[in-house]
Amino acid sequence: MLRKEQILKYLRQLGGELDALGMRGEILLTGGAAMCLVHEARDMTKDIDALYEPKEEINQLAAKIAEREGLSADWLNDSVKGFVGANAPVEDFISFQGLQIQTVSAEYLLAMKMMSARFGEKDSEDIVFLMKKLGVATSEQATGILLSFFPPNQILPKTQYIIEEIVDKINRRQSE
Repeated sequence: MLRKEQILKYLRQLGGELDALGMRGEILLTGGAAMCLVHEARDMTKDIDALYEPKEEINQLAAKIAEREGLSADWLNDSVKGFVGANAPVEDFISFQGLQIQTVSAEYLLAMKMMSARFGEKDSEDIVFLMKKLGVATSEQATGILLSFFPPNQILPKTQYIIEEIVDKINRRQSE
């Protein structure tokens, strides 16, 4: 697991490595790393899900950092690429020497978390956190956010079920 401080340390190292090569990289944070760093919803994540350029160079440098720091080979990965569309709103987050880091908006991150709908993992807690942060109180509001970024034919039935379960959970907590 990577703590906030470690994530920033390794991203700063990555920027330094890029700068030493006379390059500048760009990273778009999503997933658990965004939940930790940007939204301060939790203290750690298992990896950094991101889109990044220049891809080949960053992959090589990330492998070098993984070996040097004893990290898993996929500490920085782009496995989220199937969930980030061209319509994803982005926000500047932080800049290091050699590296500009952005993140997706809270609304888009919520939509991504709902689309992945992995109940039992951190996604459920992240969805609750983001719904509260954004003031989403009904499944209709949550579905509206989802549909503003993803077409209806891509939304699985389990996603709607999870949305309803989480909204019920939030409402039960508030009435207690």
